[in-house]
Amino acid sequence: MSRKSGPSFTRGMLILSPFAKAFTSRGGDIEAILARNGIPAGALTDPAMLVDASACYSAMEDMAETLSDPYFGAKVAIETATKGTPAFRDSATHALNFGDFLSRLVVEVSKQVDNVRYSVSIKPGIVTFDIHRTAKVIKRSTQLDAVGVALYVTLIKKGIGETFNPKDILITVPTTQGLPPGFLPKHALVTSQIDGMRISFPTHWLWAPFSLDWELVKVSRGEFAADGASEATLSYLRGMLMDNIAYQDLTLNDFSKICRMHPRRIQRILWAHGTSYSQMKDDVRQSITEDLLSNTTLPVAQIALQVGLSGPAALDRAFRRWTGRTPTQFRAESRPEQVYPAPGEIPHRDLG
Repeated sequence: MSRKSGPSFTRGMLILSPFAKAFTSRGGDIEAILARNGIPAGALTDPAMLVDASACYSAMEDMAETLSDPYFGAKVAIETATKGTPAFRDSATHALNFGDFLSRLVVEVSKQVDNVRYSVSIKPGIVTFDIHRTAKVIKRSTQLDAVGVALYVTLIKKGIGETFNPKDILITVPTTQGLPPGFLPKHALVTSQIDGMRISFPTHWLWAPFSLDWELVKVSRGEFAADGASEATLSYLRGMLMDNIAYQDLTLNDFSKICRMHPRRIQRILWAHGTSYSQMKDDVRQSITEDLLSNTTLPVAQIALQVGLSGPAALDRAFRRWTGRTPTQFRAESRPEQVYPAPGEIPHRDLG
């Protein structure tokens, strides 16, 4: 496929998904954010959809401003790097040392996005990891710069463990205003009007053993069981599906790659428990939908996106099949109206 000319494009779900989830969990209207920035709603559910990168950057700024949280992007980036991200999973899983991780990352990112170029240069005593943005932004993107620093510093710190020393790292970035106070020593940060970010560190870090030890990898898959179909394995599969259910049209083959298991093995495990991949996906969608309807005020359209459906109509059809009711009816029934005291009446309190 030839590259698009003009604006740089990126996969909307890859960039925006973790921020959209954090934003909606804090009561934000993600549909309004997408509309204001000219981003199709499907960008959050279709892994292949390309979106103007500058629109994604603008949406991140919009979210932070709406929440009045200047550190919103950095907080989400730190959490994402700590828990694990599909974009870096393969590079992190197969890396033997930090240098191996960087080399794999340069190759992997070039396959997934069109708005950044990664490069690594090595000189006596120092390594420079450059992230160059091809998308030109009209105004300074505080959130984008903060996200980059927070994400990569957290990945490096977590990956090389005790080898990491904040005194040995130097980061050049357009602005540091979106970073939480104390995230790095002031002497480790330099501001310069570059199109991206530059991270410099000593060469001996390249040979440091690298392991992110993400929770996704640590969860037991039950392979110790003789038949490979233990409850631990089923719990692992269901948990992984819940974490990735927002991906629209998540096929068994796609899911098997995320779990690092063969599709037939997954099928055998599920059959042994009297279910199938499609049934488990349906059950997970219903469970998450009912929870969000009962315990949040998120619009039905946003809930649909969070469970990997195309929109309210698709969720309405699915929910009628699950429960015989519409999402709106279910929400109303799960939240019976409270009885308030009449004007001037003192509410009764049980002091026992």
